[in-house]
Amino acid sequence: MTHARKPGSRRKPVVRDPWYVRARRHGGIAAGVASLGVAAVATLGSSPATVATVATAADVAPASQGDIVTEALDGSAPARASRSSVERAPLPSSVKAEARVEGTMYAQKTVPVRADSDPDSPVLATIGKGKTVQVTGTTRGGWTEIIHNDLSRWVATKLIDDSEPKLGPTEGTISQAPCARGSSVESGLQPDTVRVYRAVCARFPQVASYGGVAGRGEHATGHSLDIMVRGQLGWEIAAFLQANRVALGVDYLIYEQRIWTVQRGGEGWRGMSDRGGDTANHYDHVHVTTVGSAGTL
Repeated sequence: MTHARKPGSRRKPVVRDPWYVRARRHGGIAAGVASLGVAAVATLGSSPATVATVATAADVAPASQGDIVTEALDGSAPARASRSSVERAPLPSSVKAEARVEGTMYAQKTVPVRADSDPDSPVLATIGKGKTVQVTGTTRGGWTEIIHNDLSRWVATKLIDDSEPKLGPTEGTISQAPCARGSSVESGLQPDTVRVYRAVCARFPQVASYGGVAGRGEHATGHSLDIMVRGQLGWEIAAFLQANRVALGVDYLIYEQRIWTVQRGGEGWRGMSDRGGDTANHYDHVHVTTVGSAGTL
């Protein structure tokens, strides 16, 4: 029997619980279902049919697949390698590399350093003329094994030799390292004159003596340097200074009673009047005068 609603009456509104109350209620239900699931598994595990089913599954699984939780708890878990521990190529050992070196040889010109003893092998570096290379004593055809940056590399045998090559005026590097003979000569010299001293000292170590600041002319201001040498070696030094005049800030040179200046460089070496002796006529030294501080090194 249906009761008719009285005229003028209103339906009572439905009051819903807030969302967080409903969430707690559903969470509780889910937890209860999970507990029932665990209990059900435990109950099924006690039946013969379930035991047989589990055993069959274990037989199918790989023997090495263990229970990692149990293993971690009892300390029997094997060490498992991470991706970061994947085997990598060993780093070069300078100690092992040095043990293979049997001697050194000189590059007779610019030498390409290759990965293998093959002209088609990629060039990994170059060694400048006059530089030393470390050789292992191993050769293969026309190739010699060297140690370069602690690694085995190969160079053409014909490009290296036991003898140090003579560098041309424009070959090799211009050193600005302090002279092995000492820095006392540099006292009072202009920056360009110091550049000349260091460059000549490194390139021509056979020079035994230099003249720096003195109480006469441009020597007094530190613009000039005397390189004490005779004969052909003096001309080689002069050619080196001419070729590198911009880098070293050279202004002019005098040797064996002849003079060369940057301003009149196109005229070459010009004769000078006799001043009455070997030293006065510059037969026992190359005289260099510099601009002062114009060198580009």
